[in-house]
Amino acid sequence: MEPFGEGWDTFTYLVNGDLVAQFPRSTGEPAVTLDRLLVMLPEIAAEVSAPIPVPRYGSAEDPACIVYPLIDGVPMSAAPDGIWPERLGRFLYDLHLMPPEYIELRPRTAEQVRSESRTDAAEKMALTGSVLAPGLRGRLEALLAAFLEDDANWRFSACLTHGDVGPPHVLVDEAGDLAGVIDWGDLEIGDPARDLAWLLGAMPDVGERVLAAYGGEPDARFRLRADAAFKLMSWSDVDYGLRLGDDAILEEGIDGLRDRLG
Repeated sequence: MEPFGEGWDTFTYLVNGDLVAQFPRSTGEPAVTLDRLLVMLPEIAAEVSAPIPVPRYGSAEDPACIVYPLIDGVPMSAAPDGIWPERLGRFLYDLHLMPPEYIELRPRTAEQVRSESRTDAAEKMALTGSVLAPGLRGRLEALLAAFLEDDANWRFSACLTHGDVGPPHVLVDEAGDLAGVIDWGDLEIGDPARDLAWLLGAMPDVGERVLAAYGGEPDARFRLRADAAFKLMSWSDVDYGLRLGDDAILEEGIDGLRDRLG
């Protein structure tokens, strides 16, 4: 076993060169998440159009763990050109169309997602507000108010979402095809725009290809919500850096938030 990548919630190891083993960094929510994924991932794999981690071994006992075959590929930020953006668009379409009941989750409304977003934003601001420069905090608060309080932003169909579609989690093979989508710890019923936010914000040309294969914008405020989600991603780094006591992550998050908020 050797360390393999860095996760916020899990310790991850490469086993014998062809298996990936994950253990929660702490008891509580990370352990519960791994336990849920043991049941959910096989069901999701049957519905989507590209490989995802399917547990070969696992345990809900202490220590909880999940072990699955390695999905080999390079992060999409370093991927060769190919058909992978179109494949990813189809993959996300399949995921978002999957009924939550298939993995024993209750459907949620956009208003429920909004309520949870308000609670999350209040908790993050209470923790991070003191480390943000006044001007940056003011711009962040203005974005949150405009985004959360506009009713028109919350008229969408909540669906199953991966929750963290970024470079480390979308893998591409040497031929430019989609090798797989990994790291499902943020799986939830939420806003579909969040799953395209990083692509449209950081790789807009690729993002447009993904969105076209997805079927285009499913509602009038889809792009606006994706843009807001992209701008707020670095705020999660600030929050995590403070919780972990990691100054490097904290500073990276503040720099990213400053860049994205202008």
